[in-house]
Amino acid sequence: MRTIVLLLVFVFLVLSSVVVAYSNEFTITVDPGKEDCYYTPVAKNVYLEVDYQVIDGQQGELDIDFHLTSPTGRRIVMESRKSDSTHRTKTFEDGDHKICFDNTFSIFSAKTVFFEISTDNDDDEDDNGEIKIEKKTPDVWGDTDQAFYAGLRPEEIYDIHVQDIKDTVAIVRGKLTRAQEFQDQIRAFEARDRNIAEGNFTRVNVWSMIHVITLVTTGIIQVVMVRSLFDEKSTLRRLWKQGKM
Repeated sequence: MRTIVLLLVFVFLVLSSVVVAYSNEFTITVDPGKEDCYYTPVAKNVYLEVDYQVIDGQQGELDIDFHLTSPTGRRIVMESRKSDSTHRTKTFEDGDHKICFDNTFSIFSAKTVFFEISTDNDDDEDDNGEIKIEKKTPDVWGDTDQAFYAGLRPEEIYDIHVQDIKDTVAIVRGKLTRAQEFQDQIRAFEARDRNIAEGNFTRVNVWSMIHVITLVTTGIIQVVMVRSLFDEKSTLRRLWKQGKM
């Protein structure tokens, strides 16, 4: 019976952790001379993370302007001409935060932008983005430390077990979320590199075709000009002689 209760608590904590934090990813195209803005509702004292990458520039530079604005209009983040960036900030206002991608500086090239928005209320990451793991209690899944639980009531021991499950769920959820974010970033980098390679391939083919056509046209003109010098009935020869006279 106790095992079933712990399992139900574990499932409840997993579901509640999914509700508390969310992550969404989008791929958009910002037309030249335009600015696209999106709103995401974020509660107060929650960590908002925005990661974006310009994956296609249509023969132009892979850059775009970005700014993040609070519900009251305060600029939280503002960047200019960046190809990719990541921002994690703690919100101090409750409401819709505005995320904008500005391509007004471009005249001809549209920009394709991949960006991911994620929120969580955990402050369990260090400066390198790694999850901190702190073990505060003995391993309750193995042999129990009798000295640690000595003098505790069954309710208190049960609360300790529940807290251990909650900590474990938070750690697993954080690592899974971070792994998914890394995979999304790798896919975005791959898409950007593929677009760059395809753009270079198209550019090389176009200029190669122009050079080939130019060489062929120049060769034909040279052959016609040389033959006209030895052909008495050639119109070009008559024009050549009139020019000399």
